[in-house]
Amino acid sequence: MKKVLATLGMAALTLGLCGILDARQLPTTISTDSDPLKDDAIVMVSPITKGKGNFLTNVLGKALNLAKTVKIDEVGFLFNALSMEAMQGVQGDPKSYHTKEVLPYLLKSKEVQDSLKLRLTARQIKYQTISEYLKKTDKLTDEQKKNILSFLSQMVGSPLIILDKSPLPSFMPQPGPCMIPIGVELLDAKTSARKALEISAICLLNIEADGEKIFSIKEALDNDTLDLVLCHENGHGIMVDMYGKGFAEIQRVSTNGHDAPYITDLGLAYIEGWAEAFEAVYGPANLKLKEKDRKKYNISEFLFGRQDPIRRDRYIWAKYFGKKTGIAKNGLQLMSTEGVIAGQFYDILTSRAINAPFEKCVTVMLVAQPQDYMQFIKNYLQIFPDDKKVLSRIVLEGMNYITMNHDAAALYHAQYQARVSYFQKKGSKEAFLKARNAFNAFKEDLFNKAMDGAELFANVGPQMWFSGVLKLDKKHSALNIKARIAKKLGQDTDVMPFNLDLNTVTTKMLVAIGVPLEDAEKLVAARATKGFFTGDPLTVLATSLGSEKYKTLQAACQLKNYSPQQAAVPDNQAKALWPEDVEKFNVVAE
Repeated sequence: MKKVLATLGMAALTLGLCGILDARQLPTTISTDSDPLKDDAIVMVSPITKGKGNFLTNVLGKALNLAKTVKIDEVGFLFNALSMEAMQGVQGDPKSYHTKEVLPYLLKSKEVQDSLKLRLTARQIKYQTISEYLKKTDKLTDEQKKNILSFLSQMVGSPLIILDKSPLPSFMPQPGPCMIPIGVELLDAKTSARKALEISAICLLNIEADGEKIFSIKEALDNDTLDLVLCHENGHGIMVDMYGKGFAEIQRVSTNGHDAPYITDLGLAYIEGWAEAFEAVYGPANLKLKEKDRKKYNISEFLFGRQDPIRRDRYIWAKYFGKKTGIAKNGLQLMSTEGVIAGQFYDILTSRAINAPFEKCVTVMLVAQPQDYMQFIKNYLQIFPDDKKVLSRIVLEGMNYITMNHDAAALYHAQYQARVSYFQKKGSKEAFLKARNAFNAFKEDLFNKAMDGAELFANVGPQMWFSGVLKLDKKHSALNIKARIAKKLGQDTDVMPFNLDLNTVTTKMLVAIGVPLEDAEKLVAARATKGFFTGDPLTVLATSLGSEKYKTLQAACQLKNYSPQQAAVPDNQAKALWPEDVEKFNVVAE
C-alpha cells in the first residue's frame, strides 16, 4: 500500500503554460497506485425491508419496500457519517442480473479499477491526516480517539457498496444512478452479524418517467458507459468521505435542475463539477463515444454530451451549442455552472505540471472543507503555495480571465469577432492581430498581478437569491399517489416553488416566471454593463421593472428574498438522497 502523503510535500514541476496546454494523448487514468485491488473491492447489496415485528409490518415492509434502518451510536461512525442512521442490507442474490452481469463488468473495467484506487488513496489520506490531528487535540478521550482511528482504518479496506435494488418506498420512482450519503450496515444473511459498515452507498438502477426508460443499466453495460456512471458516483462518494458531516453544510439553493450546461448555484456546481470531471477523464478510453456511434450504440445523451465540452472548456460560453459567438458567461454564472467546474477539475487532475494533483485536491477538501470552487482554489493555494503559478494559469486560462476582471470578456469577444471576420475575408489581418495582441497583453498583465497577490475571483458577483412560486396549468390526478402524499405533508401540489439568483438569471429564466421579454433583456443588459448587481435582489428587480410591473409580478409569484436553510439535523439527513434523485423544478434548461 503506497504512502500517498509522501508525495504531497514534493515541489510542483513548474512547466508554465506550455506544459499545461501542449497537445498530448488524453490521459484515461489518474491513480499512481500500482497495487492490485482486492477481489471483493465491490459488493452488491440488497436493502432489507422492514418486518420481523409482526405479520402486518412484515407484509407492509415488503409490499411497500420500506428499507430497514438502525441508529448507530459508535463514535467512529458518528465522527464520519452525515447521520446516525444506517440502512441495513445483505449481499445481493448471486443469481441476480447485478451480481451475474454488472459486477463482473465493473471489476474488469480499468477505469473503475482506477477510480476505486483513488477512493482507497483518499481514505488513506484521511486516516493519516486525522491520525496526526488526534495526536494534538485534547478535546477527545483516548478511547474516542482509538474508536475513530479504528473506524477510519476499517474504511480504508472497505469495499464499495452498490445497491442492486431501490432503497425508496415502492410508491416512489427508482432513484436511478446516484450516490446516497447515508450509512449502510452490511449483515450476514444467516447470522445477522455485521460484515461491513459504510457511510455512503451507490445505486445503479434504471431511470424511468411516465413509463419511458430514460436510462438503462443494461444498455449502459452493453455500450460500455456504465463504468463512467460508476466513476461519477464514486467521485461523489470520495467527496463525502473527505467532508464527512461537512458535506451537509454545502448550500444547494438552485431549482434549475442539474446538468453540465445548467447555471445553478455555487454549491451544486462544485459538487457535480468534481464528479463530472471523472467522466471526462475516463471517457476517451471508450472508443464508442463518437457522434457517429452515439445513436448506433444507444449511448445516453448526457454521458456523451459531457465529454468534449468539459475537456475543451466549452461550457464557459453563454451559448455553448450552435453557432459560436465568443460571448462568455459572467463571473458568477461561470462559478455556478457544473460543466465549467468540471473542466477546471479535469485540467487540474490531468495536469503534468502538478505533482500528485488528486492527492492534493482531496487533501484540500478534507483539511479546509471549502464550500464552493472559489474557496477550493483559495484553500489549495494556501496549503500548496508551490503550485500557485500552474494552478492560477489553469483557473484563468480556462475561463478567459473573466473571473478576475470585467473587461476581459469584452476584449476576448473583440478579438474573436476580428478573427472570424479575418478568416471570412471580411476584415484585415492587421485588425485581427491588433485585437488578439490587445487581449493577450491584457491577460498577461492580469496574470502578473495574480502572481503579486491580486484576487483571481474579483469579478465574481455576490449571490442574490430570491424565491417565489409558479402556478401549474396541469392539475394532478386524484389517483396520483405521490401528489396525495405531498398534500398530506402540507405541500401545495398545484404550484412549483423556485429560487433564482439575480446575478446569474438569464433572460429566458426571467420570462419563465412572468417578466416581459423586453424588461428581461433590459435587466440582463444592465447587469452585463455593470458586471454584477449588489444589494437587495428584490429592490434591484423592482427598480428595473418599475413599480407597477413589479407589483404584478410579486403578486403572481409571491416573491420574497431567499432564506438560507440550515443543514439538516443528523437524525433526519438520511431521509434525503443526493442529488440526482431529487426532483427540482427546471425553470429553463440553460
